[in-house]
Amino acid sequence: MAAYVLKQLNDREQAAYARYEKALAKEDVHSVQTELQSIVDGYERLINASPEYAAAYISYGMMLHRIGERKTSNAILARADELDPYHAIVKNQLGNYQAEDGNYLEAMAFYNMAIDLRPEEPLYHYQLGNLLFAYKKFFIDDKLFLPDGMDLEIQKKFREAAMLAPAHLPYRLRYAQSFFDVARPNWEAALEQWQQLVDFVQSPEEKQMMQLYMARTRFLMGHHTAARKIIRKIDEPSLEHSKQLLIDEINAKHPR
Repeated sequence: MAAYVLKQLNDREQAAYARYEKALAKEDVHSVQTELQSIVDGYERLINASPEYAAAYISYGMMLHRIGERKTSNAILARADELDPYHAIVKNQLGNYQAEDGNYLEAMAFYNMAIDLRPEEPLYHYQLGNLLFAYKKFFIDDKLFLPDGMDLEIQKKFREAAMLAPAHLPYRLRYAQSFFDVARPNWEAALEQWQQLVDFVQSPEEKQMMQLYMARTRFLMGHHTAARKIIRKIDEPSLEHSKQLLIDEINAKHPR
């Protein structure tokens, strides 16, 4: 019975989100908000009736996060984790909560547990890469990583996410960008990634964005003539500012 009620709540929740995305008038938005509150009440009744049903806590906790009830969401998901500690999505969300609060060690532990449970899920590798990058100084100060080892670990996580989801541009883009973030980048490998991305993306604007990154990589390799040659082919108006900044940087180090 609890599983049946949970499915009904899940279906209603998804339908409400779909309605919210299409809502235009204030009356429509208010109607969806009323429905969401009714679903919240339904989750509360379900949990009270089945206090050991971990799946209900997971769905409820994720819904609370989606509607902005952050602290309550964390408490509900923590309870779900106590009842059943083998759900990677719960570990990941608890890691997000700890990362947002600056508790980087706790966040790393949760992300690593998520990876252990679902090593094939790229999101969890990506999340850990972002955490390591954001709190790099603190991990090094805590002597958990040496600087070079920290850089290797950051790139490893972004690379794993990109390899697990090769059709997902944000993961591949972040891996390619990570070469700019480390002290001893392998520029040849970086150049290969940017060329692959030029071939991968579809729109002319995206292709020129990747080419601009290629130009920056060439410049950092010391190939300023090659960098200028790439830049001359970039004429996308939205990239004009970034293009000019790179030209100025090249001119400052290698005047014509």
